[in-house]
Amino acid sequence: MFLFDASIISFFNQLSLQFPQLTPLIVIIGDNNLCKGTEISVLVWWLWFQPSELSKLIRERMISTLIFSGISVFLARLLAHILPFRVRPLASPGIGLTFPSGNENLEAWSSFPSDHAVLFFSVATGIYLCSRFLGSIAFFHAIVFVCLPRIYLGVHYPTDLLAGALIGIGMGLLGNMHKIRHLIVKPINVLMEKNPSFFYVCFFLVTYQIADMFESSRDLIRSLKNLLH
Repeated sequence: MFLFDASIISFFNQLSLQFPQLTPLIVIIGDNNLCKGTEISVLVWWLWFQPSELSKLIRERMISTLIFSGISVFLARLLAHILPFRVRPLASPGIGLTFPSGNENLEAWSSFPSDHAVLFFSVATGIYLCSRFLGSIAFFHAIVFVCLPRIYLGVHYPTDLLAGALIGIGMGLLGNMHKIRHLIVKPINVLMEKNPSFFYVCFFLVTYQIADMFESSRDLIRSLKNLLH
């Protein structure tokens, strides 16, 4: 484990020992999707319907951001499978620390990089390009309500989250490059004009999955895999 990881994890572990009353609150924040994904989805919808002279550009950026956020999460999971397996702190007795229980189902997943950080920093980047105020809220939320609880609970090392944040920001910027954004959004704009009902159903489902942290989708995929096997 890197010295950077060890020092930060040790600090949060000592904090949990000195203030045990914090743990139930952190567990709620870390496990409850209303505290994680819902806020970002609300910001996306807020931007979408906010009256502005730049509303067309904002909507294009939001569409491209959501698409590239999905791509970035897929990339993160691909890297987790390709790169050497990294045991999560809560499943690594060698570090000599005790973490709150509740995330045992994640022990078999490689912790590097953090797909949570990838998703939230990717969307936060797109929001920031549309509104510095709302983007700052999104970045604050990603750090305080997503990343820090995952360190506290032993789900991720800080470097897992840092790598995920860099990937997310990079993908968010890539998806909002003018030529790439225009290429992606052009057919979607046609769909939105010709069939707005279908478009908004899809848009709602995407933002719902972000609010749900894609848990329902992953549960469905796991169930289908078990059924096929």
